Amino acid sequence: MKKKESSFSSFISPILVLVLICFVVTFALAMAYGVTKPIIDKNNLKESNKAKSELIPEANGEFKNYDGKLVVVQKNKVYVTEASKAVNGSGVVVTVNSNSYGGTLTAMVGIDSKGKITNVKIMSAQDTPGIGTKAQDPKHLGQYKGLADLGSETIKDANSKVKYITGASISSQAVHEAVFAGLKQYKAMGGGQINEQ
Repeated sequence: MKKKESSFSSFISPILVLVLICFVVTFALAMAYGVTKPIIDKNNLKESNKAKSELIPEANGEFKNYDGKLVVVQKNKVYVTEASKAVNGSGVVVTVNSNSYGGTLTAMVGIDSKGKITNVKIMSAQDTPGIGTKAQDPKHLGQYKGLADLGSETIKDANSKVKYITGASISSQAVHEAVFAGLKQYKAMGGGQINEQ
């Protein structure tokens, strides 16, 4: 009988204790997630609206998410993840993911009600600091302001209205493709009509 007790104490008891600890920790993590998720979502929305307001100041921070079809230029490479319309009709902000040299680049493109780009903001990118990040420089992104057409989907094309950064041509192309997709989404949403859908 003593041998059976010893077996329980040395093998089964520690396993039960570890399983119980796992359940308690899992429950605590689930509770913490439940408490913090609404706060994180609220902060993310606030940050997103702030960025959108920088792109379309006339919108006064009031945007409505577009729930229609989102543009996919190249599956898993260049695609729109979100489009928002200014409630007052002053423009559209399109969020696009595009493959860049260091991974996925996420850009927001502001387009006014006349179809002209108001601004481009890079939300995240993992390109090489000092080289690939030059394509994210405000001076480079400023080339897009006021354009309703890029001239070409490819930045190195002779018809492109935007010049690429030497040494950062892949990153420059990723930004260019994101802006191109943004304009395409704007047109898919009805262009200057910015229809309610």
